[in-house]
Amino acid sequence: MDQHPVPRQITSFEFKLIGFLTIKQFIYLIIFIPLGFLTYVIFPIPLLNIFLGILVGAMGVAFAFLPINDRPLDVWIRNMFRRLTSPTQYQYQKLNPPIYFLRNLYFVTDPHRVMAHIQSQEMLAAYMARAHPTAASTQKQTINDILGSLPVTPVKKTPAPVTVPIAPAIQSPTANQNSQLPTPNSQLPKTPFFTGIVKNHKLIPIPGVLIYVKNDSGQTLRLLKTNPHGIFATFNPLPSGNYNFEIKDAKNTYQFDTMKIRIESINPKPLEFYSKELL
Repeated sequence: MDQHPVPRQITSFEFKLIGFLTIKQFIYLIIFIPLGFLTYVIFPIPLLNIFLGILVGAMGVAFAFLPINDRPLDVWIRNMFRRLTSPTQYQYQKLNPPIYFLRNLYFVTDPHRVMAHIQSQEMLAAYMARAHPTAASTQKQTINDILGSLPVTPVKKTPAPVTVPIAPAIQSPTANQNSQLPTPNSQLPKTPFFTGIVKNHKLIPIPGVLIYVKNDSGQTLRLLKTNPHGIFATFNPLPSGNYNFEIKDAKNTYQFDTMKIRIESINPKPLEFYSKELL
């Protein structure tokens, strides 16, 4: 099979328009050779003017006919200058801020931990079933026999209390609080006495915020804490009146004003508190 040479620089091929010279080679020669002659004429020092004139003319010949690594001399000098002046190290700087709805997000649970826990439980159950199948069945039968031998007593069914899916409030015991709490024999309310939510200026709930409920003398009557959804509540009633609500963030990320709010015997509407950051 015959082999044919393939030209390397197809895109940079230049036609020879002036004899055996291309336009670029002709321009280099027509510029640098007259410059070398002018240098020889103008420079007054003998022998030195001849050297400088030949040097300037040779530069044009080198630019026209002297390639380095299959590249013209002018391209090689231009690439070398760019390489020497360009930076050699780059540092990444993140200038664009995150999207507004991705800021200040709170994740209650980690799905990776949950999946790892489920997988470990399944592997443990499979191992126990393979290792001790007879012991597990015998122990289960023994427990069923013991439960079956116990006397059955009728249990009076009572209606289950209606609960609200809100984390219980953390309350600080005080000296005067015991006198305001209901007696053990009294019936506690099934619904919260009052509830509320704490949000930042972007209307995102804030967990772990402490709410101090104080009277006019500055005594703390209730100490509440928001759950992972930013909700707080108390089931212990307070006398009707004005109370100071002092809100503090444990991480000192958000700031709140102390507000005086009227508390009634029945508070159907939840309280709402917002941080005072600048928009």
